[in-house]
Amino acid sequence: MKINLILLLFVISFNSFSQETNQQEIAAVEHVVNRFFESLEKQDTLLLQEVAFMEGQIWTVNHTVSPARRRMRFFRDDLKSFTSKNSYLETAKSMEVKIHKEMAMAWVPYEFRMNGDFSHCGVDVFTLVKAEGNWKIINLSYTIDKEGCTSK
Repeated sequence: MKINLILLLFVISFNSFSQETNQQEIAAVEHVVNRFFESLEKQDTLLLQEVAFMEGQIWTVNHTVSPARRRMRFFRDDLKSFTSKNSYLETAKSMEVKIHKEMAMAWVPYEFRMNGDFSHCGVDVFTLVKAEGNWKIINLSYTIDKEGCTSK
């Protein structure tokens, strides 16, 4: 009886530790995504380089034109646009994170404002990998929509 009780307690404690670790990893991924948004707002090239691989790709699906236009660029291309006099504010409406070993995905509905004015909304899909113990964005795909946004 004692052995069964000890085994049961061991299994419960192991599962609790696993959930705690997973919550810590989810929080770490969310932190990187939020720092990415901060890099846009501050137009901080060093912060962008900290959270994303510059060889990583950014895919856009623009639904504001017909037919929808798809475009690809690299994170390093965005370094040049950070010298703009425009102000950018991307606000996450929610964030769902999935993790498998050293790979993570964050699904983030967002609203985007340029110079304080509503520009568009959409969904960001971030792919991250864990490199040298830290999560880093390797790919970003996002939609650009004018319809279906909660506020304008």
